[in-house]
Amino acid sequence: METQWNVRSAVAVIGLAFACQMPVHAQDGSTVRGMAATCANCHSAESGDSRSIPAINSRDRGALLQQLKDFKSGARPATVMHQLARGFTDAQLEQLATWFANAEKR
Repeated sequence: METQWNVRSAVAVIGLAFACQMPVHAQDGSTVRGMAATCANCHSAESGDSRSIPAINSRDRGALLQQLKDFKSGARPATVMHQLARGFTDAQLEQLATWFANAEKR
């Protein structure tokens, strides 16, 4: 009887956990900040940086989003960006484009 109660409790807790999860499109700022940090590993935060990898802070959101989608689809050739972009959902790419477009506002 007690084992049956434990199983029911476990199933109820797991069910609640799934029911209470936030949708992917409603990720909080810290999640987006974490995703953006992976981009910043290669892309400079400063536009005056002399590295060959372009800075992406404060870029036009629409242009940045289009480039990310083009990398993801393979329409834009790349060395590694096409592989990296495929690891994100379209909603996450939109969040990243918004994050970097609004860099000066943070």
